Amino acid sequence: MSRVGRWWSRRVDGTVVWLDSVADEGLLPKVRRRLRRTNPDEQLVPGEHVIDEVRHHWIAFLGPILLLLLMVVLLVRSLLMVPIDVLWVPLALCLVLFMFASDRLARAWMDRLVITDSRVVRISGVYNRKVAWMPLTRVLDITVDRPLYLRAFHCGHLVLENAAQEQGLRDVRLIPRPGDRALLIHALRTGVAREAVADRERPIRVPGHAASSRGERRRGHHLT
Repeated sequence: MSRVGRWWSRRVDGTVVWLDSVADEGLLPKVRRRLRRTNPDEQLVPGEHVIDEVRHHWIAFLGPILLLLLMVVLLVRSLLMVPIDVLWVPLALCLVLFMFASDRLARAWMDRLVITDSRVVRISGVYNRKVAWMPLTRVLDITVDRPLYLRAFHCGHLVLENAAQEQGLRDVRLIPRPGDRALLIHALRTGVAREAVADRERPIRVPGHAASSRGERRRGHHLT
């Protein structure tokens, strides 16, 4: 069998398996399980603790939500004003807008940065899950980018540099309080906060910034 034939056979087998699972579980539970976030605890080794879990700022969801609202307005206007014989054109455009906005919304929902006491982990991906991690000792440079239009919302970008040319977590965009996260990574990298991490009774404090327990979760104290 040729390479194309083997590829097509794998695709058909995968589709049949997926349809069987949908028939057993139902479509909505299948989609809900697909969009469920990966638990950061599954990526930890014994003795490792999560210090902070950074999700995207609400601004990252604003664009896809506006596209969905535009799609709804276009759909309603088309149903009321467009003749039936050409109605398929705006309906196709609405479908494209819905698929694009939903994809962007799901990607922003699944993407997050996890800071532990020994490394930085980025978990992303909707259809194919991707986990990239880098030890704190390999973080050579940290850049905090806070554009003017994001400063009022305490939002910005974080750039983590190391010796490698390409890496899976270099640019972390649209996160809340990127300066605080950069200080936390620097404190953990230089050992300032390692004693506080080892002593679970004491909060992690970055000079000039207060730390909160965030509900006294078992994974430790989180930087706000």
